[in-house]
Amino acid sequence: MAREARKAKPFSRAVPPMPKSLRQRKLEVVREALAAAAEELLLSRGFERTTVEEIAKAAGVSRRTFFRYYESKEHALVERSERWGERLYVELAARPREEPPLLAIRNALVPAVAAGIEDAEFIRWVIRVLREKSRLRRVMMERRNRLEERIAALMTARLHAGPHDDKPMLLAFVARALFDTAFNAWYDHETRDVGGLVDGLVAGLCAVTAEMPPGYAGRAARSARRDRTDARRGRRVPSVENR
Repeated sequence: MAREARKAKPFSRAVPPMPKSLRQRKLEVVREALAAAAEELLLSRGFERTTVEEIAKAAGVSRRTFFRYYESKEHALVERSERWGERLYVELAARPREEPPLLAIRNALVPAVAAGIEDAEFIRWVIRVLREKSRLRRVMMERRNRLEERIAALMTARLHAGPHDDKPMLLAFVARALFDTAFNAWYDHETRDVGGLVDGLVAGLCAVTAEMPPGYAGRAARSARRDRTDARRGRRVPSVENR
């Protein structure tokens, strides 16, 4: 009798993750020390008055070492915001697959935003500086772009979307926009009702889309499918004005 073929384990299960090396742990410690020093000095001394040299000295390393970890003091400052974005990603990845995408985004936003505003003083300061400093906004935008790409990949898997389906990218942009807007709305209104704040933003988005003319969604979807088909076949896609 032929032996039953055994299915190989997925690579991630067959090969257990390697423990972090001493070098990796040291790199993480130095990176965290620099981020903590940057945060403390920038909060206490102000953004413009704080230099890279002062951040490095406070962390116990050289200026040269600082630049091995961060491109600038702006990059060091946004380190904590990465944690908020990661919280949003984790919450969204954990939402049930049967949940509608926009509802999943809403339900992921509430705990992620609530976790971010636990440190209210830091949030207020960061948002204030973001509104004043274009350099910091650019760095934050770079980080948000990476988060958006990861969320788009999540949505692609969630929707079983094909390579020509733009909905995952659109939903990722919506998630990111709602995330950033929620923090800014909290800064402006200082509400403790995070769920109500997020619901208000989602309701506003739904209200705006509901104002589109009847039948618009169907016509737009058909037009988009035709454009993608023509593009694959090498045909010139006419502009909206020429249709």
